[in-house]
Amino acid sequence: MDITEMLYRQKSGIIYNALSRTLQPGYFFGPHCHKNVELCVMKEGECDITVNSEVITVRGGELMVIFSHMVHTFHMRSTRPAVFLQMHFDPESFLHVSPTVVENVGFLHSMADEHSSYLHQPCSPDLVGCMERVCREMRSPDEAFSGPLSQLYIHELIFLLSRETDQSYRQVFSIGNPLAISAIQFISDRMDQRISLQDVARHCKVTVRHLSGVFKTAVNITVNDYINIAKIDRAMRYILETDNDMTTIASKLGFSSAQYFSTIFKKYTHVTPTEFRNMSDKDI
Repeated sequence: MDITEMLYRQKSGIIYNALSRTLQPGYFFGPHCHKNVELCVMKEGECDITVNSEVITVRGGELMVIFSHMVHTFHMRSTRPAVFLQMHFDPESFLHVSPTVVENVGFLHSMADEHSSYLHQPCSPDLVGCMERVCREMRSPDEAFSGPLSQLYIHELIFLLSRETDQSYRQVFSIGNPLAISAIQFISDRMDQRISLQDVARHCKVTVRHLSGVFKTAVNITVNDYINIAKIDRAMRYILETDNDMTTIASKLGFSSAQYFSTIFKKYTHVTPTEFRNMSDKDI
């Protein structure tokens, strides 16, 4: 199979939501979490990104990678707009890749590593240029060439990310406690069920008190907060991708009522589910 055929046959869905964004002063979104790995490169201005309660100010010329299941918030505290490139990688798109390749390609290894939390470091003009090409081709109406070109640039992007992160003095910040990792995975796998702190502790074979202490230390938020934030993130996807009413969505996610669902949704996002559905710029 030659390179042209390979690019045409490459499965789509490696990246979604690839575009340039401008955030205005005062903008706030979150907290939320998702299985996808989020990549942001700040071109102008700055934005505070909170990951598991740790605030990181990302400035022009810097890269921020937020790995799977990490709770994060965007907050524009500066007085001028911020312009950045954003895209989301689907880790499941790389499940077919040889373990040897994953081990030797740094960015793929970080995505596969359940300990990875976030990465923050300067980035090169080459990386910015590649991201711009990915964004341009993924939004191009030219179906004949935009697909294979975007796939080609995505592969280039993965190698550039791997090279720059391997050469960086900054390390991937990570969650190192296996108990916290097990709890996060249990919660992630049961978003459409009612989940209690007791359920998570029972799965992890520890007491509620022990789990609560370890989780708060490792992740910087409580188990109950993580459950609610993960459910609200799933609710956002339902609101964006379906026409389901709020009662149906609340039921799908194990909330006792639509009213309670709306209360929890607003607590974490600062808007009601209906207000979120009517927002013009929902995805971040």
